[in-house]
Amino acid sequence: MVRKTAELLKDLSWTLGGTGLVLITLSGKTLRWGIYISVAALVVHLICAVIAGFEEGKDDDKNK
Repeated sequence: MVRKTAELLKDLSWTLGGTGLVLITLSGKTLRWGIYISVAALVVHLICAVIAGFEEGKDDDKNK
């Protein structure tokens, strides 16, 4: 699971970098909302990836 998460973060690095670049140009309420939305999107993405990883593991166990 840690390996899968590391691979996803590697793949997301450009997106996360671009998000960070945009966030540093914002201020006030807009910055706060941008951070909330970015963190929420990252959390949802990682949760979905972990769920998909568990399902792949179950499929591998069934094929043995």
